[in-house]
Amino acid sequence: MSHPLEAIYALQKKDRKLIKIMREIRDIPQRKSDIEAQLAGAKKKLEVALDSRKHTEATLKEQELEVEALKEKVEKYKNQQMEASTNEQYRAFVKEIGTVEDEIKALEEKEIQLMESLEQGKAIVAECEEKLDGEKAGIADELAELDERSAELAERLERLKADRARAAAECDPSLLQKYTRILQNKRDFAVVMVEPGGHCGGCHMKLPPQVVNDARNPTKVVACNFCGRIVYNP
Repeated sequence: MSHPLEAIYALQKKDRKLIKIMREIRDIPQRKSDIEAQLAGAKKKLEVALDSRKHTEATLKEQELEVEALKEKVEKYKNQQMEASTNEQYRAFVKEIGTVEDEIKALEEKEIQLMESLEQGKAIVAECEEKLDGEKAGIADELAELDERSAELAERLERLKADRARAAAECDPSLLQKYTRILQNKRDFAVVMVEPGGHCGGCHMKLPPQVVNDARNPTKVVACNFCGRIVYNP
C-alpha cells in the first residue's frame, strides 16, 4: 500500500521549483534597476566635469571681453594723450595708460591659467564620457542577459505549472487542501521528513515516539507537535 503523502511530497518538489523560479522572476526588475543605478555615479561625474568646463569657458570669455575693453580704453587714452595741451596732462595720461596696461597684463596671465584649466577640463570630460560609454555598453549586455533569463524563466514557469497541475490531480483532495494551507503559512515546506533521531525536518525539534511511528503508517497523516508541518517517514 502506497503512502498517500508520496503524491503530496512529489508535488511539493515541483512547488519548490515553482517558488524558486517565481522568486527569481520577481527579482529581475530590481536587479535591472540596481544595474542601471550603477550609471548614476558615472553620469554625475560627467555632469560635474561639464559644469566645471562651462564655468571655465564663461570666465575665460569674460576675461577676454574685459581685456578688449581695457585695450580700447588704452587707445582712447593714447588719442587723448596726443591732444594734451600741457605736460601735466600728458603725464597724467601716461600714468593712466600704464595702470590700464598693468591690468591688461594681469588679466592676460589669468587667461593663460584659464586656458590651461580649460584644456585639463576638456581632458577630464573626455575621460568621463569614455568611462560612461564603457559602462553603458557593459550594462547593456547585463540587461540583455537578464531579459533573456526572464524569457527563459517564463517558459519554464508555464511548463512547470502544467506539470504541477497534473501532479496535483493525483493527490488526495483533502490532503491537498491541508498541504496548501500549511505551505501558504510556512512559505517553505509543508511536508517534512522525520530526521535521524526522530527530529522534525522542519523545526528540528524532537518528535514524540508515537508521532514518529504514526508517520510510517500509510493510514495516518500526522503533524509535528511544534511547527504543525506534516511529517513523513517512508
